[in-house]
Amino acid sequence: MARPSLAPQRIEEILDALEVCILKHGIQATSLESIAETAGMKRTILRHYIGNRDDIICALSKRWRDKYSDQWQQIVAWLPATNRSEAMIDALFTVGSADRVNATIIGEAIFSEAKRLSPIKEDQQHIMLEFHQHVSDALKVDYPDASDDKVSLVSHGIYASYLMAESLLPLKFIEQVHQLKLSTKLLCSTLSNN
Repeated sequence: MARPSLAPQRIEEILDALEVCILKHGIQATSLESIAETAGMKRTILRHYIGNRDDIICALSKRWRDKYSDQWQQIVAWLPATNRSEAMIDALFTVGSADRVNATIIGEAIFSEAKRLSPIKEDQQHIMLEFHQHVSDALKVDYPDASDDKVSLVSHGIYASYLMAESLLPLKFIEQVHQLKLSTKLLCSTLSNN
């Protein structure tokens, strides 16, 4: 009987190590050596299971893309039948734990590599389109008479406010996050004015 492959476990360990390095040093200062040291592996093992530094960063981007998709499925399943958009905004603009702040830092680090690495740009575009689709769907339920164009514009405005709120979390600008949440709810109310 063949031994089970260690590849899935090793890949997760490598990606976990990259996240730790990003939180400690930032993505620009994270080297293949620091990832290997944090993972407790030799660089050759990293190269064997994933590849070079850029390949590892792209693999982390894919992991986060999948995480965001899973989170959206949970949010959508949780939303009530009515007032979906308000409940969604409450969920999106929640000031979270240290884990949420760390997730924001990691997400922003990955995003910073999108210009340089096309697979990350593709992942970021997928994340944005998925966000837009779920928000638009919720808005259409709550504002059935609103035009598709207005729903799309409001959805993009919500995305912009969400990104700004996320970037403020590590700075602990809680009041500003709250103000962005309120302004997002006000933006949604414009869909009532057809």
